Amino acid sequence: MPTGFGGQSQQRWGDNTLNQNDYMRDVQMLDLSGKVCSTTDARRKGMVLLCFWRSDTPECEPVLLALQKIADGYRESGKVTVWTISQDSATEAEAYAARLGLKLPVLLDRDLYHSMTYGLTTVPTVYLADGGGTILRKFTGHKQDALQDVSNRVAAFAAVEPIDLSAPGVPVAAGH
Repeated sequence: MPTGFGGQSQQRWGDNTLNQNDYMRDVQMLDLSGKVCSTTDARRKGMVLLCFWRSDTPECEPVLLALQKIADGYRESGKVTVWTISQDSATEAEAYAARLGLKLPVLLDRDLYHSMTYGLTTVPTVYLADGGGTILRKFTGHKQDALQDVSNRVAAFAAVEPIDLSAPGVPVAAGH
């Protein structure tokens, strides 16, 4: 079960959850090295794939490993930016990313500001948006079929063969 948090702001101010076909809320965040990362700049290159996560949520690990495979597989096309957004402290996020062997940029959602901006209630939550900012796919938890759909959409956009995420090296969720 994905980790829940928040909720009170939605009760007070209404539901601000971003869903498929909504317009991505552009954000700027710092990565672990202190570099400013902007979704506005990333969208100019093509698709943007974001994953909000926390190190204490077991479902995040297989999702992050699959996203690393997507990033590696489509890197040469230059048509997708893959960022992970940690809700942990910089120290926790860095240690977790190192343990998983992630090479993806890890952005820091200080004080859960961006999680609230996106209306998140669970992690992991994954968004795939096109260059215009329209959210093409959103899902929560570890769903192998949804991850494969994201990979297929990126491949179609980049005009390359899709990566099979069920191949060795990517964990598959039970029942998927």
